[in-house]
Amino acid sequence: MSPRESANTDKKILFFDIDGTLIDDNKDAVPTSAVEALRTAREKGNIVYICSGRCLAIIPEFVKKIGFDGMVAGCGTYVEMDDKPVYHNVLSRELQDSVIEDLYKYHIDGVLEGKDCSAFREDPWMDEVLRIYSENSTFKAKTQCVWSEEFDFDKMALWHDESSDMESFMEKYSEYFSFIERDPTFYEAVPKGISKGTGIEFVCEKLGMPIENSVGFGDSTNDLPMLDTVGFSVAMGSGNPVLFNKVDYVTDRVENDGIKKALEYLKVI
Repeated sequence: MSPRESANTDKKILFFDIDGTLIDDNKDAVPTSAVEALRTAREKGNIVYICSGRCLAIIPEFVKKIGFDGMVAGCGTYVEMDDKPVYHNVLSRELQDSVIEDLYKYHIDGVLEGKDCSAFREDPWMDEVLRIYSENSTFKAKTQCVWSEEFDFDKMALWHDESSDMESFMEKYSEYFSFIERDPTFYEAVPKGISKGTGIEFVCEKLGMPIENSVGFGDSTNDLPMLDTVGFSVAMGSGNPVLFNKVDYVTDRVENDGIKKALEYLKVI
């Protein structure tokens, strides 16, 4: 399928994952070529959105400063258009409290992610959680708290090891959350029926843009709902190879101007 086959007009709405797609994880930066390409795409009349698993509180300012028309955050649990919140799926207080109690019970580490903060155990031990805790501590103080404090969360990033009973936890909450396996020790848990894909559908409907004119850019398994929803799907060459035979186009690696090359291929720049 060519990039233009399904489009009714030349204008595209472009959705970009952050980590591993916009950001070169080795340098923790967005390549200059990607920044320039996104700005050129907007100048040419295309619409550009973030579409990330990150909750609003931990989307880096250096990413926001690139310039976007809006964002789908928290794997579809929160949507902004022109800097205004237009959708937010809120978990019940009862469900949140039950989840936290059972995370302690089943000895699971992780981050409970919401619009205003990301919350950690008082005693995190998994290396990746400790890394995220350290990274988040460089943000505004309000963006980080611990599970014993008062906060709200929309989704979860959960890590487990041999001391955890992840299987029992997932079985108990399978009615409420979809569990996306990111690697053997890491699951992303998103409320049932919500995904990056539903966030994209919401935005396109609000804007009156045909879904056929949407393009999604991703690199990992939590991007699959986005890549399955959009009219044209792009995987980063540096991403998880499981995506490569599921998308319309595999571009170069992030650090090798992958975003710029994909937008050139799409003829939007």
